[in-house]
Amino acid sequence: MPTTKIATVPPGSQDLVAGDVRRRRRVQHAWFDLAERGGYQEVIPPTFEYEEVFTRGAGPGLAARLIRFVDRDGRLVALRADFTSAIARLVGSRLAGAEMPLRLCYAGKVYRQEPEGGGRRRELFQLGAELIGDGGAEADVEVLRLAIRVLKALRIPDFQLNLGDIGFIRPLLAGLDPDGADALRVAIDRKDRAALADGARTLGAPAAVARALVELPELIGRGEVLNRARSLASSPDAEEAIERLKAIDGMLTAEEREHVVYDLGEIRGLGYYTGIQFEVFVAGVGRAVGFGGRYDGLLGLYGAERPAVGFALQTDDLAELLPEADA
Repeated sequence: MPTTKIATVPPGSQDLVAGDVRRRRRVQHAWFDLAERGGYQEVIPPTFEYEEVFTRGAGPGLAARLIRFVDRDGRLVALRADFTSAIARLVGSRLAGAEMPLRLCYAGKVYRQEPEGGGRRRELFQLGAELIGDGGAEADVEVLRLAIRVLKALRIPDFQLNLGDIGFIRPLLAGLDPDGADALRVAIDRKDRAALADGARTLGAPAAVARALVELPELIGRGEVLNRARSLASSPDAEEAIERLKAIDGMLTAEEREHVVYDLGEIRGLGYYTGIQFEVFVAGVGRAVGFGGRYDGLLGLYGAERPAVGFALQTDDLAELLPEADA
């Protein structure tokens, strides 16, 4: 029998000591200070839940990465892979009678099965917030503002939120052949104009849809790009999405707008979000350190038909960005 390597940790896990711990605690302290002053109450969902909590609403991508096991009673459970799903279950059960809107915040670990190699972690510290029961643009702005403020509180100067609305993209793919629509999703994600033009032509997309698809990779910029997007809107739903973004832009302060870039071709949350969606990027980090958006259809899967918007930030990434003096 092979000797257990007790001096090492499993791939994707990590030991945290001294400065590593202090930096993460500083991030969490700054976060809860801001969130609680904003009226957000901390919740701590279980470390493991019945598997269905995560498979019901999170989609096949997350379901494939669940770390599952069978409890002593033979029931299939999974380590917490996503806070939003766990909180949706909580709101649909224990908090079903709570007064709306409901403001909840959290910080803790999520656990996901990842392939070995590539430096991908299987346990991640996250922090985040969910604003439940308010479907207005003001709620979207509140969540965006909270994300901006925590980054500023941590003295991270060079960051941006790439903000779009899935309502602008979804009509472009409606009614298309499923395989063709999947190919277009890949082209949209890669911002490949040539592939988008070829795909629209091959699928026989209406002229207005084809035009919008080809222009998607260029619809990135500050508030003025929304006027261009409005002229390309292919349906009433797409028009409504742009008007929503314009309303949000009007509510942001000039300082907040400096950190917001509109990206109408953002498609990563197509199967999950129903309205705005955004990713958070920081200079020097080659991947998003946060993500969020509106998911009005999710809570109904857990017995609570309520609009909701929220975000999560990767605590580990933020901690590594803190100055050495803060360790």
